Amino acid sequence: MTATRAHAYLGFGSNLGERRENIAKGLAVLHESGRVEVAKVSSLYETEPVGYTEQGLFLNAVARVETDLSPQDLLSLCKDVEVQLGRKATVRWGPRILDIDILMYFVKSGDPPPDDSENSTQIKIDTPTLTLPHPRMWERGFVIIPLAEVNPNLLMPDGRQIKSLIRDLSIWTGLHLFETGHWRQGGGLNRKGRRVVRFTEVESTNTVAANLASSGAAEGTCVIAKTQSAGRGRRGRLWHSPPGGLWLSLVLRPKVQSQDVAWLSLIAGVAVSSAIRDTFRLPAVVKWPNDVLVSGKKVCGILPETRFIGDKMDFAVVGIGVNVAIDIDLLPLEVRETCATLVSPDHPHASEAREALIVSILDNFSLLYKQFLSEGFLEILQKVREYCDMLGREVTVSRLGTPIQGIAVDIDSDAGLIIRTKSGEDVHVVSGEVSVGVPGAGYACE
Repeated sequence: MTATRAHAYLGFGSNLGERRENIAKGLAVLHESGRVEVAKVSSLYETEPVGYTEQGLFLNAVARVETDLSPQDLLSLCKDVEVQLGRKATVRWGPRILDIDILMYFVKSGDPPPDDSENSTQIKIDTPTLTLPHPRMWERGFVIIPLAEVNPNLLMPDGRQIKSLIRDLSIWTGLHLFETGHWRQGGGLNRKGRRVVRFTEVESTNTVAANLASSGAAEGTCVIAKTQSAGRGRRGRLWHSPPGGLWLSLVLRPKVQSQDVAWLSLIAGVAVSSAIRDTFRLPAVVKWPNDVLVSGKKVCGILPETRFIGDKMDFAVVGIGVNVAIDIDLLPLEVRETCATLVSPDHPHASEAREALIVSILDNFSLLYKQFLSEGFLEILQKVREYCDMLGREVTVSRLGTPIQGIAVDIDSDAGLIIRTKSGEDVHVVSGEVSVGVPGAGYACE
């Protein structure tokens, strides 16, 4: 391809045949034309149809492409690709093997442009065959959400960044994350995309994820259930999983030593806290070693489990349970006072809130996990310290033997908690039940 002079955002949709493969083939054919270079592709989202609703669910994605084609020539190429893959004329907004829309088109005026807000000019067109930007794009969650994933800093017509729009939970109506990660790479499919497997009810998402991992499931496979009948907490406790919560487990295959497994819980804690802050604007913090609190009450618990073959880790499963929109009265009496829910169970967008949180948790966890694997624990440790508000506060750790009381002063390089007792001794703790402030004020919603 000749030197690029423009970039565009393309929307892809399919609800006939092998939907995932249809979108991947469309991207591949565009790439093989020699006139389009696919720079970035969003996750796949499953969405309800718009307009003509008597049809199957769509898969949707957005891609950023570099091109030397004019908008009109790019449109012609997209339509040719649709026909090549078998699209036939149908009713407006009807079922289709593949639909490719040009959403936005930018001409580069600098080399290279750092983003779409600098050194590039958005082209606006209004003709019978092409309107740019796409006239209905800002009304459609299945466009806005994957577009924000590809470029969260993209500016909307009112000057706001698109990432601010996805905080409106109504945008998520009718949309579910289908597959994340590098499901498409180069000229075609990459079978290492991270699947999202959903259930109405399971005994435990950790059990399902472990079974999938034992059968060869790829790293990043995500199991989600609406309820669990036998969810597990730490130390074999029952984890209560009423409707309205987010019960999620991730399959991981880290090449780490057994002593590093404790970091997975803290990485998940930072990812969940960050996601809650982004999605709900609530002051979520990490409570060592495996909880997330909002205003002193527990909203999330985390349970990492591992399987070793000999001295090598086969896989890890990280279970995450979040009280997104649960009825606290459905919890046992002994934990109701210490737990909270992010939104009320009758919130008009409770379902959308869960979906938005899923995407944010997985995005945050993926970034932190990759950093952990490539750079080790030191950078992650700084983030954990930032999110862990119990540091500097009086704590009591209950474990076998005499409880330890003192000031939580640090988290060590092995993910252990350092407590400074009244005598000035620093005690290193790797496990135990932690109470913040006064003895007995722990958070056990398990």
